[in-house]
Amino acid sequence: MLVSQTKFDAESNSKIDKILLLPKVEGALILCDNELVLFILPEFAPRPNTTRLKGISDVVICNFSRSSKAYRIYAFHAEGVRLLKISADSLVLTKAFNFKLIDKACAHEETLMVSKLNSYELINLKSSQVIPLFRISETDEDLEPIITSFNEQSEFLVCSGGGSYDSGAMALVVNHHGDIIKGTIVLKNYPRNVIVEFPYIIAESAFQSVDIYSALPSEKSQLLQSITTSGSDLKISKSDNVFTNTNNSEEFKEKIFNKLRLEPLTHSDNKFRIERERAFVEESYEEKTSLIVYNNLGIHLLVPTPMVLRFTSCEESEIDNIEDQLKKLAKKNLTKFEHIEAKYLMSLLLFLMTLHYDHIEDEVMKKWCDFSDKVDIRILFYMFGWKVYSEIWCFHGLINIVERLKSLKLTNKCENILKMLLMMKNELKKKNKTGLLTNDFDDIMKTIDITLFKLRLEKKETITVDMFERESYDEIIREINLHDDKLPRIELLIEIYKEKGEYLKALNLLREAGDYISLVSFIEENLKKLPEDYIKERIADDLLLTLKQGDENTEECAIKKVLKILDMACINKNDFLNKIPAEETSLKVSFIEQLGVQNSNDSKFLFNYYLAKLREIINQSNIWSILGDFIKEYKDDFAYDKTDITNFIHIKLKHSLQCENFSKYYEKCENLKSENEKDDEFINFTFDEISKIDKEHILTLLFFPNELTNWVSSEELLKIYLSFNDFRSVEKYIGKQNLVAVMKQYLDISSLNYSVELVTNLLQRNFELLDDTDIQLKILETIPSVFPVQTISELLLKVLIKYQEKKEESNLRKCLLKNQISISDELSRNFDSQG
Repeated sequence: MLVSQTKFDAESNSKIDKILLLPKVEGALILCDNELVLFILPEFAPRPNTTRLKGISDVVICNFSRSSKAYRIYAFHAEGVRLLKISADSLVLTKAFNFKLIDKACAHEETLMVSKLNSYELINLKSSQVIPLFRISETDEDLEPIITSFNEQSEFLVCSGGGSYDSGAMALVVNHHGDIIKGTIVLKNYPRNVIVEFPYIIAESAFQSVDIYSALPSEKSQLLQSITTSGSDLKISKSDNVFTNTNNSEEFKEKIFNKLRLEPLTHSDNKFRIERERAFVEESYEEKTSLIVYNNLGIHLLVPTPMVLRFTSCEESEIDNIEDQLKKLAKKNLTKFEHIEAKYLMSLLLFLMTLHYDHIEDEVMKKWCDFSDKVDIRILFYMFGWKVYSEIWCFHGLINIVERLKSLKLTNKCENILKMLLMMKNELKKKNKTGLLTNDFDDIMKTIDITLFKLRLEKKETITVDMFERESYDEIIREINLHDDKLPRIELLIEIYKEKGEYLKALNLLREAGDYISLVSFIEENLKKLPEDYIKERIADDLLLTLKQGDENTEECAIKKVLKILDMACINKNDFLNKIPAEETSLKVSFIEQLGVQNSNDSKFLFNYYLAKLREIINQSNIWSILGDFIKEYKDDFAYDKTDITNFIHIKLKHSLQCENFSKYYEKCENLKSENEKDDEFINFTFDEISKIDKEHILTLLFFPNELTNWVSSEELLKIYLSFNDFRSVEKYIGKQNLVAVMKQYLDISSLNYSVELVTNLLQRNFELLDDTDIQLKILETIPSVFPVQTISELLLKVLIKYQEKKEESNLRKCLLKNQISISDELSRNFDSQG
């Protein structure tokens, strides 16, 4: 407190009208008798060499510039408004505005609320706009204008009265557009001074009282309290200093503590923390004020009722009141206790919005997210009836409204719960990046993710792992395992295990589900991430299990994948092959087919399997009968140039649906035989095995059409082909020794026409064998008398000519030989006589 013995003016005893402290430049503006003087502090003496401004009716601060370290001050003169710039070492007039006759004002930067000639006006210095408002007095009574800030950024409070100070009056809140907002506050008397300490308006009456009104439009009675005294008039003031009140009763404090202590919503056995929370409120509790009431009897503090005792209504109108209070608190440096009260008001605001708004999924949920660093958003989930994690604590004074909200079906206030939750999740994740939700973020995400999971489950929507946070994976797994029908969501579980790096659990899950196709695919995709011990000790068993459980439709694909995995894992394929049990013959065959034959044992194993299948098919599908029909059809065709019996049966098999399976395994056997054609041992083995199941040489002809001479004599082969009427194949084994016999067999055919054609073709195609007289004679002798000689006359003529030519050639050779002998004898005699 400064006490100065310096008179403002040595020649005058006029009272000081206004002191405007300028602490940042260690000065103060003193307004006395319409003269404005700059004083220095703490000396409290006029600053030397500084101009005194005369004719000033009022002075207000516009702002303080940090860059220039100077105050901008509005000084109001009868001839206009002057803008002063006051720094630590100067006072400069920087600008003048032509707004005259202003006697009192309040400034929000360039926006002024002023009184002029018994009226209020709103002036915008930037645009020079003037908005006339209303009269100060309804008569011309000289009432002191009342102007103050209701909100330091956008609202003023002014008073308008009747004809005197004892008449009723109104306090009006006006925004920068000249609109009256928040209704009309009725005052019992026109005040001499007003201070706004939201949610209160404190009025200094001219009749020895201080009246306290509510600034909340929802209050039924706006006059809350009157403070009177028998002494001199009471004065009110607002100090720059803040004082602490310690005089409240224990009962009053207990009421506050009960409202503000936290209490668990989901657990009730944590007595230690309950006591600790109460102790925290008690330790934080303090009532502070800068409001002062004074008169000649002394100076007293005016302490407002704590906010938590002021905001007790659950009506919808309370929402605006709480929002106004929170706006004012946001501009203050709050004490520890005020922080607690602010959180209480935020909680109450959210509960009231949730209670009264018809639709809460947009604005209300956004507000919950905005306040989530101050109000536990899990309380909202609790009210929705969703599963929450860890303890939820709420102010004891708000438990009733929470339980009331929980009893309502809040989902009816939401059109799209899924969309709402996703919006909230996105907003909260943004908030978490600031570090404000570090302690509770994981639990909050769990609640949202589990709720989303259940909702999607109900809607039978596709659910993927990227919809959830890592912190929620364990809970998702637990939720899935709670359902008996977990297998339909096996893909989600596997993806979660992959994200968690628990690959063996994923394998176990697939193994339990019997999904062996997915099992081998999973191993292939994640082989590099699987533990080394598993690859060494267990992978072969899983791969083998996969193959054993497969069917014919999937077996080939599965074996290809297994072979690929064996390569990737550097596992010997033959070692793996040896692990296949002996009873799994079909599996072993399929594996060797995909792997490829490695040795003769593999070839024999495959061939025996294929041949066994052939035998099975022959017995089950009546193949012998079908082949018999093919052979009959072939034998009944006496065309000499027809295809051979082997090719004929191939063609018939190819076009017979009944023989489809037979052809399949026949081709497998044939391919295997072709691949080992240079392996005599294997070829002999195959012949022996085929012979065991053969009938009438049909299979041996199919498999060994060109190699039968290795096991069957030419005479036997001739008989075989003659039995099938395979005329072209018969030719391969005809010689002089059997030509006549074949001819006789052809002549025995019942149809003479066919016999003639067959004999003719036989003799023509084997004409080179007819160079022997004996065979020529046998041919001629064999032709029956009924045989139409004209059909083979040309051929017989050729035979006779050939016979005659050969006879003549023989005679000529004899003559030549005889002459040669005669000449030789003569030469010999001549030689002897000369000797």
